[in-house]
Amino acid sequence: MPKKYLLILFLLIATALASFALPKPKYQSPNILSRLEIPYRIGPWQGKDVMQELNPNDDRFRFVSKIFARQYSRPDGASLLLLILDAGNFHNPKVCYGSSGYQIRDLNNVQFALAGRALQAPALYAQKDNEELLITYWLCIDKKITGWAGQKFSEFWRSLFNKKRTGLMVRLDVPIIAGNTAYSLQSAQDFVTRLFSSLPPSSSSYLFGS
Repeated sequence: MPKKYLLILFLLIATALASFALPKPKYQSPNILSRLEIPYRIGPWQGKDVMQELNPNDDRFRFVSKIFARQYSRPDGASLLLLILDAGNFHNPKVCYGSSGYQIRDLNNVQFALAGRALQAPALYAQKDNEELLITYWLCIDKKITGWAGQKFSEFWRSLFNKKRTGLMVRLDVPIIAGNTAYSLQSAQDFVTRLFSSLPPSSSSYLFGS
């Protein structure tokens, strides 16, 4: 191997080792959540803030820097919790819900229609006591939809050079009533499609990519 490639390889390894060995600065949120313009009325869905009802010691939120939490309901009885999580390092909801006592299983990905393009999002079934939930979520980092591998690569790359980023997890917790998962899924799809259409571009790009 030519010496210049050996030197480059050595520098990359040294930089990576230094990144993991040296103390990292605490994650500083860019505070995007305070700038998002998310309406309370989205078509037939009416929202109310529920931040004060969340338990900050709940394992489901232990990695989060800032949280947007709003419950939306529809006249036909459908409801869901919209959570937007701002954190330096996201954890899979399977881990967070599992540590909170929920039984978790994977469901097929959910497809959301976004005005000419589709968003594929993972989905989970969560059950604890008499509570059943459909959970669907996605990551949007630096205004790009990404998966877990992309999130880890972005985190590693920025830690090497101490670069800031804007990273959000959008999550829907949809109650499953009488075992009707299909109805909860349809409710989530209807809400996300309407949410996308109701947002100004300055907010939409942070949640759905640009």
